[in-house]
Amino acid sequence: MEHSIDDRRTRKTKGLIKQALVQLLAEKDIKDISVSELSTLADINRGTFYLHYTDIYDLFGQVEQEVLNEFSLHISNYKENSQVLGLPILLNLFKYIKENAKFFKAILHTKETNFLSRVIEMSRPRGKAEFRQLYKGWKEEYFDYYYDFMAFGAVAMVRHWFEKGMPETPEYMAHLAEKMIKNCIENAV
Repeated sequence: MEHSIDDRRTRKTKGLIKQALVQLLAEKDIKDISVSELSTLADINRGTFYLHYTDIYDLFGQVEQEVLNEFSLHISNYKENSQVLGLPILLNLFKYIKENAKFFKAILHTKETNFLSRVIEMSRPRGKAEFRQLYKGWKEEYFDYYYDFMAFGAVAMVRHWFEKGMPETPEYMAHLAEKMIKNCIENAV
């Protein structure tokens, strides 16, 4: 019984630390955030912070990895089912982004991360066989161009959505992204 109480306390403490990090990242670069400042905002002492993380970059890396793992689960599911990005996966991703909007805004504001590049690369089909399976009828020599065009376009779309204050629903954004992807696929050379 005592073990579950400790686990719950640890989750709560880590949650407070993550919230403080996201709040501070909205205001400043990661290099300008101190453990003291973060600890004060999270209402914990520095020792508690150091029980879980070695420094601010370790905290940021762990939070970033958690989000990447979530994205990976969504993306690997559609790859396992040999599907082109369609409405179900897009809707899941846009809902996930909306639910974690503060974190994603902070990530997009942070200059010292390669988060978006990592998402794009982990989503990239591996090898010609996977490309052929997902994007039937495309010329193989242009696979990387097709993928980069769609992936970086999707990133720009999400950035714009954030800049506008996310007025559209995840459902609307998923439909719009699906329409753009299908148009790209149908009109590929």
